[in-house]
Amino acid sequence: MLEFFYLSSISTDHLQVIGCDGTSLNTGHKDGVITLLEHQVKRPLQWFICELHANELPLRHLIQHLDGNTSGPCAFQGPIGRALNECEKLSIAKFQVIGSTLPNISFDDLGTNQKYLFDICQAIINGTCSESLSKRNPGMLNH
Repeated sequence: MLEFFYLSSISTDHLQVIGCDGTSLNTGHKDGVITLLEHQVKRPLQWFICELHANELPLRHLIQHLDGNTSGPCAFQGPIGRALNECEKLSIAKFQVIGSTLPNISFDDLGTNQKYLFDICQAIINGTCSESLSKRNPGMLNH
């Protein structure tokens, strides 16, 4: 980042905030990117960390606990992970409605996987899953 700033003639003299996701690569207290940047600019910065990554960690750990270890960032070994990789080929299971209210958001602001998740949540709230939704491929899974 510092090389980019230098080559782009961007001064770090007035840099106050740094933003990134919450992976330890970025936020590690000894050798995380932000800490190293703070050492270089010789002052603390305000950390603006995206919490979406933190939100997915409990689900990842639950699946790993139930399904076993993975063999790579996109490779599931257990029966749950293998089923998730081909979920569009499975039949619709009976499920209980989970009452909730989703935020009123513009679909245009969502990515493909976010639209899929939104539709799945809506199906769980309504208690019905359309055949087209059940056959939709959510795309490649990763951790």
